[in-house]
Amino acid sequence: MSRLLCLDWRPIKETKQNNMPDDYLQKLNIYFEKYIDRMLIKDIELLKERNDELKFSYPYILLVCSCIDLFGGIEKGFTKPNGQGNSQERFEWFITEWMGEVNTLYKEKSLAYLIYDSWRCGVAHQATLKKGFETSSYMYSRDKHLYYIKDNDRIFVHSLQFADDLIEAQKMYRKHINNKAGNIAYIELLYNHLLDMMGEYKKEKKQNFDQFTQLLQNNDLVFNSTNNIAETRMSPHATAVTSSKYSSQGTVTRLPDDDILATVSAAPEEDDLK
Repeated sequence: MSRLLCLDWRPIKETKQNNMPDDYLQKLNIYFEKYIDRMLIKDIELLKERNDELKFSYPYILLVCSCIDLFGGIEKGFTKPNGQGNSQERFEWFITEWMGEVNTLYKEKSLAYLIYDSWRCGVAHQATLKKGFETSSYMYSRDKHLYYIKDNDRIFVHSLQFADDLIEAQKMYRKHINNKAGNIAYIELLYNHLLDMMGEYKKEKKQNFDQFTQLLQNNDLVFNSTNNIAETRMSPHATAVTSSKYSSQGTVTRLPDDDILATVSAAPEEDDLK
């Protein structure tokens, strides 16, 4: 009898264990679809629609670097074991490992460092690329991306090409993750990195958040999300509509594609990955 019980028990336990990575992988894919495809990648696509008119440059770099940071953290974690930041390590890893699959120049460690230091940190912290670079999405052709401009001693960054390179690189990385579905430890590691990022809520930040939300409530600066959605989205194909809440203030615009409203631009909870 005990042998029969053992035989009955083992498959149940193994099935439960084997289903866990499938669930983790599904949640990773849901996160990528909601918060990468529908937000960051969608923003890039919306910029591209109006690039001929508005000649964007820095917005591409900011969005691309955000994606690189995120995917590097999914693979490498968002902090070192001692709790210190690892943004440079994870950022440069994605550049060399996956952007390098799109253009072999990205495999150069010197370039990965420069993208982190002079593009990412320059635009994010100093509102400009650091010395030695210039960027545009229209002045020179795409094939001049990462070329040296010898008469002004700069390297040219075609910001739109950089964005397209990221789009291709992240597709390959996500395919790699799904191809590793049978590697239980790997999928669980990536999912735990995602949860660590989503659950990051330091004591000092929580104290300040609680203090400020209390101030807002004390001043009656509150509303409920369920009945206050204002569809204020712009597009070259936008259509003007009148919002019932804001009808006295004029019209707002919205895209015909209502699916954009499906994802809120805010830090997700684990329950959102369903």
